[in-house]
Amino acid sequence: METPKRSPSLAAAVPHDAARARDGRSLTVALTLSAEQLDSIAERVAELVQPAAAVSPWLSSEQAADYIAAPVSRIHDLVALRKLSPRRDGRRLLFRRDDLDAYLESGQ
Repeated sequence: METPKRSPSLAAAVPHDAARARDGRSLTVALTLSAEQLDSIAERVAELVQPAAAVSPWLSSEQAADYIAAPVSRIHDLVALRKLSPRRDGRRLLFRRDDLDAYLESGQ
């Protein structure tokens, strides 16, 4: 999907003191969009408001590493240090998202 391009009128429509709107006052912004840009925005909004697909609470070692933004070796080190307790599916280690969240929250 192509990213909508900004309309030249956008810069003119936003006042230089737009940051003042953060204090709770309303701010009116006028945009001029082509039909293509409007369709693109509508498609993106529709994607964002669709209910999320059911997400498994279980993650593999690789997925767990991605989840906590660490290398897989760090996940294995945490298991060896008994800071994470994986479940096993044969040789495969599985981690619960809640356990990873708890580890991160503990700040260890």
